[in-house]
Amino acid sequence: MIIEKLTATFGKLNGDVLDLEKGLNIIRAPNESGKSTWCAFIKAMLYGFDTKERDRPPTKENPFGYSAEKNRYAPWNGAPMSGRMLLEWNGREIELTRSGSRAGPMQGFDARYTDTGE
Repeated sequence: MIIEKLTATFGKLNGDVLDLEKGLNIIRAPNESGKSTWCAFIKAMLYGFDTKERDRPPTKENPFGYSAEKNRYAPWNGAPMSGRMLLEWNGREIELTRSGSRAGPMQGFDARYTDTGE
């Protein structure tokens, strides 16, 4: 599988696009520019979120608490979480799309071959 292009409304990403080349891609950018957010986005696009995961309050061991991924990566602009991934698999292009649904953020899923729409 070769990921070619990502489009995300996810965390700080507001319709941002990341074009990738074949082979190894190294993203060099300053702190807080979205590198980890892109990583989390790829994972969410491929596997979705655990909708049962909940935020946890601060404790003595973890004074900052813990935010569930579905909350941690909620779009900063207030828009629904969504994304698009264009990839190549077995010589064919596939477009994956995810959007919010009643089941939760990124739970709406669609995968189609770009050449046939199948």
